[in-house]
Amino acid sequence: MDLGNIADFIVGAGDDPFTAGVTIFLATLLAEDATAMIVGVLVSRAILAPAPALGVLLAGTISGDIMLHLAGRYAGESCRRRAILQRSAVRRAIASLSQSAIWMVGLARFVPGMRLPVYFASGFVKLDFVRCLAMIMLTGCLWTPALFWVGLTGGGPATRAGYELVRVTNPYAVSRLVDLRSRRA
Repeated sequence: MDLGNIADFIVGAGDDPFTAGVTIFLATLLAEDATAMIVGVLVSRAILAPAPALGVLLAGTISGDIMLHLAGRYAGESCRRRAILQRSAVRRAIASLSQSAIWMVGLARFVPGMRLPVYFASGFVKLDFVRCLAMIMLTGCLWTPALFWVGLTGGGPATRAGYELVRVTNPYAVSRLVDLRSRRA
């Protein structure tokens, strides 16, 4: 799915809230930051209801992040993992990082491109699941509504900063967001 077509897929769900919700949920698995901003724009245009849209957005974002952590845990069960983790240098590095690792999981939310490797690695080295889950939920509940708000309010410095964030990952997505904002006027 091309990031620029996320809005078209959501709008294409028609008036069926269930289909729109499933589409939003799946879109967050592919491009959660862009999807949060696009859903905000669609809410601002009265195409989507705000509360359900934000709820599905949060559910998709947090579920996707948990899946990355669990995929790392699953991969960590392999023989190769055991061989990697048996090396004394690796064990020392994990021990020294274990105190700050949970904060790295939190920080990864706010640094583009870091979620996949950090969340996967957090599962691979078997960081405490409950602590990772809590950090993923906390940061997801801060970041996703903030991006939703940027799309919702449009204009101003916050939206320009949000567009810049998405531009770093996909210039075409920004052109689609700008196009959606200009159609609103």
